Amino acid sequence: MGKASKKEKGSKDRVLVNQGRREKVFKPSQESASKGSLQKTSVRATFIPILILLLVAFAVYFNALFGDFIYDDKTQILDNLWIRDIRNIPTIFLRDVWSFQTDPNTSNYYRPMMHVVYMLNYHVFGLKPWGFHLINILFHCGTSVLVFLIIRKFLTDQRVSKSSVYLSPAFIAALLFASHPIHTEAVTWIAGLPDVAVTFFYLLSFYLYTLFRDDGKRSYLLSILSFSVATLFKEPALTLPVMLIAYDYLFKKWDKTILSEIKVYIPYVVVSGVYLVMRYYALRSLAPMESYTHLSTYQVIINIFPLFRDYLTSLLWPFDLNFWHTFHPISSLMEMEGVISLAVTIIFIVAMIVAYRKHKEILFGLLLVVIPLLPVFYIKGISGRPYAERYLYLPSLGYVFLVVIFLSWAREKLPHTVKSITIVIMVVIGIYATETIKRNAVWKDSFSFWSDTVKKSPDSARAHSGLGIAYASQGQWDRAIEEFQIALGLKPDFMDAHYNLGIAYASKGQLNRAIEEYQTVLRLKPDVAEVHNNLGAAYLSQGLLDRAKTELQTASRLKPDFTEAHYNLAAIYLSEGNVELARKEVELVLRISPDQYEARKLLNVINSRQH
Repeated sequence: MGKASKKEKGSKDRVLVNQGRREKVFKPSQESASKGSLQKTSVRATFIPILILLLVAFAVYFNALFGDFIYDDKTQILDNLWIRDIRNIPTIFLRDVWSFQTDPNTSNYYRPMMHVVYMLNYHVFGLKPWGFHLINILFHCGTSVLVFLIIRKFLTDQRVSKSSVYLSPAFIAALLFASHPIHTEAVTWIAGLPDVAVTFFYLLSFYLYTLFRDDGKRSYLLSILSFSVATLFKEPALTLPVMLIAYDYLFKKWDKTILSEIKVYIPYVVVSGVYLVMRYYALRSLAPMESYTHLSTYQVIINIFPLFRDYLTSLLWPFDLNFWHTFHPISSLMEMEGVISLAVTIIFIVAMIVAYRKHKEILFGLLLVVIPLLPVFYIKGISGRPYAERYLYLPSLGYVFLVVIFLSWAREKLPHTVKSITIVIMVVIGIYATETIKRNAVWKDSFSFWSDTVKKSPDSARAHSGLGIAYASQGQWDRAIEEFQIALGLKPDFMDAHYNLGIAYASKGQLNRAIEEYQTVLRLKPDVAEVHNNLGAAYLSQGLLDRAKTELQTASRLKPDFTEAHYNLAAIYLSEGNVELARKEVELVLRISPDQYEARKLLNVINSRQH
């Protein structure tokens, strides 16, 4: 039989369709059946790994839900009046991160979205720590999924590996990320929110950008929006445009002119500029505070190398983790630590050069490690400690990316070893998960947290002071005093230790020693309302009313809403027989804090005196 013409075929097709409608029978073609099967496979290949990832990421941090507020959590949440009223949002975006304090410290940090998320947490969970922990964990779960999607898409685009759904390199990489113990400081510590949040929006923006490069026009605007949010969480977000340019340069062919390609990056540059303007307005400078001013420019530069080596070591060996790594700067590259650190850095740079020539995927993984770390290498711009484990939360993507490249290479070049290598990596994931769960337990409360930190950093004044506060909260004043004295032995001008030592002495009735410590603090920093109040209270206990009154008036002037200072002043005025001034102070306390029981009792006494 001859072939039917197109016209005849069309006629037959219409007849078959009409007959199908009449007989209500439909048989899908082999092609459509195959397409449906592929769609189901694709959904299964995405949904089930993501579900497993979410379960693993949540499971390894489940015990973190039972942790308390630790260290900065207490200031940023319990003492943060900004997060309790939605009307404070404009102020949040116009001030630096610590401006909610009545005696704010100079800060180099502008992170308004941190306060916005805390505000949301407060209105949903109140001041329950588990609610704040939950948000961090959910961000971590979302980030783990993004790691899977980014690496899977990358490997698909580059055709690096083909494998089963559940043992694919992308899935294994995401499991490594989800369970890596180095993330505990960022996820388990409530104050680590900026690190997990900036990473989530950073990677979301990057993933959406890769979709845009594959003709997903809508994802471009969403990528810019996500980048905008990321900048308002933490400063490392500004490194994203560099990674986008690296991605395009290494893996995407520019079919258009250079000018038209550059236009793609302009919105990211504009967002960065707007952020810097907002930051400058809030801080009155891009970085108003300098730390480690005793270091010369040469020392600042050479100490980048030991920091970089320590970060690489922690990525590869995330055990014996420590919250407060004491910074001991080197003075010369000729020191043994300097020589080793410089050698590690040179090897890393050489690896990047070789990778650029032979394996650009490896180069991209190395860039993912080092580029997000660049902001933390500016030692003078970081208050407290230049090295912190939470800074590795975003760069660890580069580490798992490199593991994936190795696994994909082994699948192609050494197929007989794939099973063994996969088993080893899965064992590592199991070890990681176990270590993460164990590390979370250290963050249970202040006592276990600071005990662990002192054990690992016995030369840290901050750690000993923190442990002293933990002892004080348990009423163990002698142990607290011992820790504060150790802290002052390590750092004689440590104001916090002097102040807390004064409180400890006052609690034991050793008022002269307490007064001496408070006066030492005021010599170091004269305008601290809490210290003036405590000094006034000590004088009041000694019956030195004039001195007490002077200190308490200074405290209430420095901090007008300081209810404790006003209450103590009211007690002095009442003891002097000045009932009207006592009434004014108590009424001011009750306007600020209407439910304060002691103030109401004192007001009743004042009323009885007047009658």
